[in-house]
Amino acid sequence: MQNDLEISDSFLSPLFEEIFVVKERDFSIEYNSLGAGHQKILMLVNTKSAEYLESEELQFLQTIIEKGLRRSFDDVWVVNLDRFPSKNLDDIFNHFQPAQLIAWGLDQWLGSQGVNLAIHKNGLVNGVEIIQALSLAAYKTEPAQKLRLWATLQKVFFN
Repeated sequence: MQNDLEISDSFLSPLFEEIFVVKERDFSIEYNSLGAGHQKILMLVNTKSAEYLESEELQFLQTIIEKGLRRSFDDVWVVNLDRFPSKNLDDIFNHFQPAQLIAWGLDQWLGSQGVNLAIHKNGLVNGVEIIQALSLAAYKTEPAQKLRLWATLQKVFFN
């Protein structure tokens, strides 16, 4: 962005120094995400073994998005926190500006960010509705937890 605005009057110039501070997004940081985020739904995962998720977990997440949320993959962003340059929740919010966030298996990280939610509970942080969920792998082996997840998703997305 080029700043060609110049105030040459030495009396007026100091008055406008603080007014014309332009806040810009930092596009130098690479934010790799799956999906286009059309519905401003951000899904945070954490895995060291894959760029986003292992293929089985990714397929399961796609089923949750399509059947559970009745959305397409382009309606969400999927971000692997392990590959994210800044692991600060405020930075993530500033970049994506989500309406909703589902944190999959990130209870310790959310706690370190000052967000203390019980599993399958939702809360509002800086205008973003957050759902704390177990890791995707946990839902494959625990049907009771899967039912609790579905109930939470129904409450948040369809009520």
